Amino acid sequence: MNDNREWNPYGMYAQERVFPWLYPYGSQMNYWNMWNLPERMEEELDVKRLRELYPLMARRLQPYVEEVCARLEYPGSMMYDEYPDQLSLLKKASEVWDLAKAGESFGNREPDLKDVQDLIGVLLLQEMIRRRRRNRGRFVQTVY
Repeated sequence: MNDNREWNPYGMYAQERVFPWLYPYGSQMNYWNMWNLPERMEEELDVKRLRELYPLMARRLQPYVEEVCARLEYPGSMMYDEYPDQLSLLKKASEVWDLAKAGESFGNREPDLKDVQDLIGVLLLQEMIRRRRRNRGRFVQTVY
């Protein structure tokens, strides 16, 4: 762990949060939103436990997938379309891969986009499903 940019599966967000033990479910605002919803807190903890079982490359890419999906959380986003199109998903997958290449040091065994595109696509769709389920009814599109 000499290089600060080297990936650590046990402390992915250690640099970002000052007191990570205070808010085990994400940021402080996320914790406040789930305060009176113990079933949602248990669901988030379950997702966190199951993500620890991901293969190494999936664990490395997951924070970048979450970052791209966080940018897509607004009303009218392609994430909340009834039928998201394949081209926009491929563009988001390449955006995730660009972020991962900039943030990770893969060394001399860096894969190409075509090698990890399917994995990124699955992670992206899984995160989109999770966020759509969580925000169901929040971004309802009205038709005039």
